[in-house]
Amino acid sequence: MTRSRLILLKLHWLLGITLGASLSFMALSGVTMSFEDEIMQALSPQMTVSPPQGGEPMSAAAMIAALRQQRPGERLMSLQIEQQDDRAWTAAFQQGKGQRNQRVLVNPYSGQILGEATGAAFFATVRNLHRFLSPEGDNAIGRTITGASAVSLIFFALSGLWLRWTAGSRSAREWLRPEFRLSGRALYRMLHQVAGTWLTVLYLVSALSGLWWSSQWYRQSVTWLLGSTPAEVVKKPLTVKKTAVKPAEPDWDRVWQQVVQRYGSQYQSALLFLPAPGKAIRVRVLPLDAPHARALDELSINPRTLNVTRQTLYRSLPTGERILTDMDPIHTGALFGIPGRIAITISSLCMPLFFVTGLLMYWKRRQRRKNPASSEEHL
Repeated sequence: MTRSRLILLKLHWLLGITLGASLSFMALSGVTMSFEDEIMQALSPQMTVSPPQGGEPMSAAAMIAALRQQRPGERLMSLQIEQQDDRAWTAAFQQGKGQRNQRVLVNPYSGQILGEATGAAFFATVRNLHRFLSPEGDNAIGRTITGASAVSLIFFALSGLWLRWTAGSRSAREWLRPEFRLSGRALYRMLHQVAGTWLTVLYLVSALSGLWWSSQWYRQSVTWLLGSTPAEVVKKPLTVKKTAVKPAEPDWDRVWQQVVQRYGSQYQSALLFLPAPGKAIRVRVLPLDAPHARALDELSINPRTLNVTRQTLYRSLPTGERILTDMDPIHTGALFGIPGRIAITISSLCMPLFFVTGLLMYWKRRQRRKNPASSEEHL
């Protein structure tokens, strides 16, 4: 065994036994979120409403007023309007410092708040654990560990292929076909190597996209490389000069008309953000023919004139900007439809296999070292 290969092999198993547990946890928690929307839809009958005979949904302005009346003293952050007449709308209220915004379902015909979707709090906790290893949300230590785990996954995928290639094996059948007649350490090694070969591309996709949430420098670097405008995370907050006159509340029905004029009924949902007074109004629209749930168009509306000052269409984005926009669907596999989500789920479920087989191989190797007559066995 060459010195470079020995060093790489030792680094491979050292990182595996130290970060393998966190990678396995991240993978299994990610599986839990793979079909989050479908699970909550199945568990939340309040997501579906019965349209009254001949009834029309409330106007945007009337709905916003009704929500504020039901939650006085709480800041309404956004309102998501659905095109389907039997789908509940969604409103988000700002909570205390360090708490997630509460998203509640709303009856579009009466304005009544129906409560959160069943499982919303559970999935929010799982997401925090997945990204930061903390149920409370962003955590510096947890972010560092998840970032290091993602980087190590890239290393495992690439070094594992190189170790197999330099071991002398060139047979596609040996590389791709599992052999279950083996036993002991040979079986563990075969499972480790063959499964790793099949799943390498998926693990690279998961790790490279997962770093988007774990590492600020990575996010900024990728944004600089692919984006045509500076990312929001690197922008400095603008200093707004205070004025004595408080800006008037926008006419939300006129805001909504800007959406209707451009899309008619050719949308699935539209998310209205309610900014601080005087700030630009943003609306994110999911077109009817959108390839996935994150393929959103965005309108920016002047709060005084209520004219659209900027419209960004998802289908018109440059390739780099689209990749940045699609980071979440890339990470979950949703960008490639149901087959992509299933593939990412399978790869996540297999992650503990590498941790367990790696530990077993390490343990077997230590046992063999106790017997000087045994021959050296390499990965």
